[in-house]
Amino acid sequence: MAFRRDVPLVATVERVVQLTGRTDLRNLEASGELNLEDLLRSASATVHDKLQARGVRPEEVTNAEVYQNAVAWQFLGVLAESTGGEDPDALFARSDRYFEDVRPRLAAGDEPRTAAEGVPAVENATEPPFSRAYGRDA
Repeated sequence: MAFRRDVPLVATVERVVQLTGRTDLRNLEASGELNLEDLLRSASATVHDKLQARGVRPEEVTNAEVYQNAVAWQFLGVLAESTGGEDPDALFARSDRYFEDVRPRLAAGDEPRTAAEGVPAVENATEPPFSRAYGRDA
């Protein structure tokens, strides 16, 4: 399943209900005020953009379904912002937690995507080691 920006990762509101346990979502759409599929697309695009910001090409992610929880809670956050019901920040935080808890598997493998990734940064907060061995007194 390719993760593309213009296609919602969570395809239906019923799937959001399965993932989040929120059962009152269809009532909002029945009123005609909201198009929930557009909100699903928006929530999916946000998670897609977060992956890109990390240097991951979402099209190469082979386990995109692990991000469905992040998309579902992002959807609830967007919905809360538009309806003014619940605290959207708490819902976005839950989405972020689900996003942080998973690691993407890439079609090209899990090798580092950038030269600096996977290379430890070493800092020496004290004087250079063996400085006296080279005739330098610090």
